[in-house]
Amino acid sequence: MRVLVWLYVGPPPPARSTALARELNVSDPTVSDAVAALLRKKLLIRRRDPLDGRSQQLVLTPAGQRTAAMVSRWTAPAEVAASRLDRVDAEVLLDGLVKLLSELHDADLVPVSRACSTCAQLEILDAQHRKYWCAFYDTALPVDELRVDCVDHVAAEGR
Repeated sequence: MRVLVWLYVGPPPPARSTALARELNVSDPTVSDAVAALLRKKLLIRRRDPLDGRSQQLVLTPAGQRTAAMVSRWTAPAEVAASRLDRVDAEVLLDGLVKLLSELHDADLVPVSRACSTCAQLEILDAQHRKYWCAFYDTALPVDELRVDCVDHVAAEGR
């Protein structure tokens, strides 16, 4: 299910097995076994990469997209609960979660992270008052705009 969900919400282009293994923090053989099972169940197909004819991409079938959409909503109860928080509490929660993610990443418990807290582009202007700057976008970064999965992420040294 993690492979399906990652392909469903993951960054384009459709992922290859080695990228999936790295993202999911599992071995290549584990991903290969999962992919083989998803291919047998017709939830996934292999397609020649249009940019590199020597490579293949993993692509969800329509059935795979439906299944992934259903299982990707496992976070819905948490999202509903978080939506009931007032703005200040929500910002404190987000700030704390981003810091926690950074700590988990530093401890190698989260292998891949494209969060602001692990990005070379993030500048902490005032940690006590939660003031940040994104050098990539050259703009102030309010707490409510911190990201946990940014396509423009640049890994900070040592992370």
